[in-house]
Amino acid sequence: MKRIFLFAALLAVLFLVPIFSAGATKEAAAFAIDQRAVLTGMGRSWLQGYAPEITRNRLSLVLPIVSPVAQGAIQGEVLLQDDTLSPFPLQAMTATAQQTREGLWALRFSLNLHKDRQNGDYPALLRITGTDAQGNPLQTDIPYVFRIRDGQPNTEAIRIQLTEVQAAFRLGEDASLTATLENPCKSIAFEQISLRITDSSEDILPAGAGTLYLDGLAPGERVQVSFPMTVLPTASVSPHMLNFSLEWTALGKQVTQSENFTFPVVQDIRLEQGGLKMPASVVAGDSATLSLPLMNMGKGNVVQVLATLTLPGIVERQSVLVGSIAPGETKNAQMTIVTDKNCTGSFDGTLSVACSDQDGNAFSFSIPVSLAVETPPPALASALEQEQQEPSRMLELLGGGCGVLLLFCIVQGTMLRRKIRHLEEDRL
Repeated sequence: MKRIFLFAALLAVLFLVPIFSAGATKEAAAFAIDQRAVLTGMGRSWLQGYAPEITRNRLSLVLPIVSPVAQGAIQGEVLLQDDTLSPFPLQAMTATAQQTREGLWALRFSLNLHKDRQNGDYPALLRITGTDAQGNPLQTDIPYVFRIRDGQPNTEAIRIQLTEVQAAFRLGEDASLTATLENPCKSIAFEQISLRITDSSEDILPAGAGTLYLDGLAPGERVQVSFPMTVLPTASVSPHMLNFSLEWTALGKQVTQSENFTFPVVQDIRLEQGGLKMPASVVAGDSATLSLPLMNMGKGNVVQVLATLTLPGIVERQSVLVGSIAPGETKNAQMTIVTDKNCTGSFDGTLSVACSDQDGNAFSFSIPVSLAVETPPPALASALEQEQQEPSRMLELLGGGCGVLLLFCIVQGTMLRRKIRHLEEDRL
């Protein structure tokens, strides 16, 4: 049994070896540029910054290619990203090479250039193809940028586009400012980019390093960045203008750019309430006054403060406008309600307070209220009836007195007229 088991295991190993070998071959089927090799026509290695030579409107590019699996001749082709902006006229941009004794393939391209070419950076793919020992095709695409510096001046505007700049700054909290940086140029690459964001008031500070670094932006490339920041607890609750300072290299020259963006610093509305002053009960027909102190404990103005009482059975909705409350200020929301003399019992409702900050952010809260309306006592009721009857009696008495006074005046006038008549007769 042991021999049978060992024989089966040996067969499994023999079957698996070709599988793993094929997998390794497939994994190794790729070409690469030997970064350290220096071939004829190369002033230095790719590792040390090799650049193709340009002589008499002709560009010479040398690629030292290595491959662990390729056999025989290999081919190379230059594929430009945008032929409409190409510094090269239409031509065959291919090369072929055989393996050298050093195990390298020397692909040499000799490409014509436009006489009126513009300085710029022109992205391309270097496509390397060949076959392995079994004749299987191999292919590798290597990104490359042709940097032309001996041509006509490039007329494109060298400027980074800052878009989608967003941040939510709250007092005393950390925040993340995000923005999209885009290179709008078609033939100019931006390299060694640095971004610094500052607040002249120093209320908003970088949470980490003060400068953000990017390797670069290829023509037409865009990238989103995030800049951690913090808002000091002592910051003013108002709009802040942040300065975006950019530096980078384009066409071998240093470029600077500065832009400003304004962001508000906001805070949570801290409108605190004091103790509600309100009678627990009233007699039917009487009025009740309630008062609620409102305190602004924040650093910004609280505006449009409105208190609304809802007490079903007594008042459906009654409001009072408190107005604006400055930081550290206290104002009272005060109102008076009148109960109906025929309405008694216990009534429950709410007192709601609504407001907003100067940026229009809303805030509200509600507190429960209750009021008991009691039936007037009998003595008080009779007194109320007597008070209601007394005005009518007084009117009757006043009317009678006026009538007597009028009759007295009439009698007195008659007597005076008679006396005057007698005096006139005696004179005659």
